[in-house]
Amino acid sequence: MTSHPNDSGSATVEFIALSIILLIPAIYLLVTISQLQAAGYAAVAASDQAAKTIAYTTSDTQAEPRAIDTVHLTAKNYQLDPSTTDTTIYCSNTPCSTPGTQITVHVSIDVPLPLIPTFLGNQTRIATMDATGYHVIGEFE
Repeated sequence: MTSHPNDSGSATVEFIALSIILLIPAIYLLVTISQLQAAGYAAVAASDQAAKTIAYTTSDTQAEPRAIDTVHLTAKNYQLDPSTTDTTIYCSNTPCSTPGTQITVHVSIDVPLPLIPTFLGNQTRIATMDATGYHVIGEFE
């Protein structure tokens, strides 16, 4: 007759080991997806608000810096690094405050991998989220 080894207590160890092996990647995936979602929302909000900032700024020399500040502030509000944003501003007329001008603001936000440091000066990004916001200045604004 063959004797079986004593397995008492090993179920707890196996449960803990498998939980750690499966739980850590699942949590990392959720954090990564939430970073992508936050960057997507931030890009849309930043482009829309930057276009409106340009439209309602009275001085054309202050419009672009205020729009870029708006993009950076929006990125901060979404817990993103403002240095990962890139903003392109286009006005159909010069100056931008001319009635009938269509203002187009394109915002790109690089999304880095969470919890992974910059390697040799290169950011380990997973995606770039882009959005474009428009605003048309009315005749009587």
